[in-house]
Amino acid sequence: MKKILLFSLLAISTLSFAQEAKPKEKEGKRSIYFGGGFVSNSKFAIDNQLEASNLPQIQANVPEFVFGLNGFFEKGFLDMEVSSNMFKKSNSATTSNGARSNLRLRGHYNIVNNNNIVFSGGLNLAFTSNDFNVYSQSNQVDINNLASSSTSYIRLRNNMFFAGPSLGFAIKNKGEQLVRLNVGYEFALITGKWKSDYANVSNSMNENGQSRLMIGAVFFINKLYK
Repeated sequence: MKKILLFSLLAISTLSFAQEAKPKEKEGKRSIYFGGGFVSNSKFAIDNQLEASNLPQIQANVPEFVFGLNGFFEKGFLDMEVSSNMFKKSNSATTSNGARSNLRLRGHYNIVNNNNIVFSGGLNLAFTSNDFNVYSQSNQVDINNLASSSTSYIRLRNNMFFAGPSLGFAIKNKGEQLVRLNVGYEFALITGKWKSDYANVSNSMNENGQSRLMIGAVFFINKLYK
């Protein structure tokens, strides 16, 4: 939680500084946006252990939902957004599910910016929290005798920090952004070990080498000020 708060403060400070650095007449326009897309993750290190234990692995390709704040200037823009995705997989005996939450800061330089389109490129920075669960489909719970219940449940989590290049292509309506296509490729720079709030974890590992491709579209729905 401290890492998320620190990242949020950094993003807000960066956005505020970028606005204050502009002369009054060239002050940026701020909008909120929402959208979705597709994320393709490289193989997780823990997948080898899951496969060896005949447990469902983490799903690599997942849809993603996005909500964010955009500060747009003549020469570039800043995004601060939250996104999430989830999955569920099963085999004959067990089921796995997981959720991933991201807090992302995106800074772009406008290569082309006219009344109709914006083509931009820049950098993504993202703090990611993973939550992964595996449970047996044969779990039995007796409400009248909970002590005799039989359960098999694994829940793991970790935090990761990603960075990587990204491109954007936006279509304008009357000079205002209407919709934007985002493409990015992020690499894990700081990879946290798998931990659990429900058990002691032995022989944990870092997700070294993790990367992901993201493609999505966002729609601008409201100008917060002119």
